Amino acid sequence: MSRRRPDIQLGSVLAAVGAAGHHDATSNVVLDAGEQLLRRYGLHRWTMADVADAAHLGRTTVYRSFANRDDLVHAVLARELHQTLAAIAGAVEAETSIEDKVVAAAVVGLRALNGSVVDQLLHSDPATFLPFLTTDAGPLLAIARTSLASQVRAFDPAIDPRLAEEVGEAAARLGLSFILTRDSVVPLDDPVAARQSVRRLLQPLLTTLRA
Repeated sequence: MSRRRPDIQLGSVLAAVGAAGHHDATSNVVLDAGEQLLRRYGLHRWTMADVADAAHLGRTTVYRSFANRDDLVHAVLARELHQTLAAIAGAVEAETSIEDKVVAAAVVGLRALNGSVVDQLLHSDPATFLPFLTTDAGPLLAIARTSLASQVRAFDPAIDPRLAEEVGEAAARLGLSFILTRDSVVPLDDPVAARQSVRRLLQPLLTTLRA
C-alpha cells in the first residue's frame, strides 16, 4: 500500500472540471474504482494497482486513462464538482422566479454534500484536504461565485453585474460554511422544509435582488 503523501492541487481539480463530462466508458470505470477507494481509505493506503483490481482492468489500461494516482484523485473530485454544478443548473432552470432559482441552487448544493467524496475526505484526511476549503479556498469561491452570478444575470440581464457578483459571493461563502460545519438546523433530509428554511436564511439576499 502506498504511504506517499498525495500532491493534491485545487487548481488541478478545477482545471479538470471541463473535461469531467467527456470521459469515455473505460475512464468512467476507472473513476468509479478510484472513488470507491477514496471513500474506503481516503487519500492514502491504496495504489493504482488497487484501482486496476477494483475496476477489473489491466494496469496498462488504467494508466492509459490516468497517468498517476494524483491525476485520478483530481479527476474524481472534478467529476463530483461537475455533477453538482450540473444538478444546480438543472434545478435553477426549472424555476421561474429569481428568488426560487437562488433557493433551489442553495438547496441542491447543500444536499449534494451528503454522502459526497468531499465530505468523506474532510473526515478521513483533514490535514491534506481542509486547506483547500480554508486558506486556499479563493479559486473555489471564485468558480462558485462566477457560476451563481452568471445564472442570476441570465435570468435578468438588467441586474447590476456587481450586485450579481456580490450575491454569488455571499451564497458561495454560505455554502462553504456548510461544507466545513455540517451540524445545522436546516433539515436537508426534507426537501420541502429545506427550501423553506433556506429561503428564510437567504431572505436578505433575495430582498437585495428584488430592490
